Amino acid sequence: MPDGKFDFSPEKLNIAGSDYKGVRTFGQQLKHIAAANYLIWSPITGEKAPANVNDGKGPDNMTTKADIVKYLKDSFSFGHKSVATLTESNLVQPISSSSGKPTTRLFLATFAPAHAFDHYGQLVEYLRMNGVVPPASRGQ
Repeated sequence: MPDGKFDFSPEKLNIAGSDYKGVRTFGQQLKHIAAANYLIWSPITGEKAPANVNDGKGPDNMTTKADIVKYLKDSFSFGHKSVATLTESNLVQPISSSSGKPTTRLFLATFAPAHAFDHYGQLVEYLRMNGVVPPASRGQ
């Protein structure tokens, strides 16, 4: 998505009969994925999620493409580090999620990418609404 479109949401299209009021912008979607990554993966290692996860919204003051993409990439790096700690003995050991609910490291390690894939589907629609062909849809 071009820099100038990170504030795009389908609400801006004013499509008759649609109900896009209040949906996340492209940038907000990416910040949410990143913040959720930290919240989902942090219990795997027992590390505390960064303070700027902002209840899963990510930093309010972060608006530039460069900063948002860095935040997203850093969250996936954190995920890789967390998943690297998984062992046969701790994989299904009961732990608490960031919300305090009982879970396992295995569930969290698989839920994080599933959550990201769900939002990727939404991001693809945002890209297409702006005439951008998503990378996975481009010819080889």
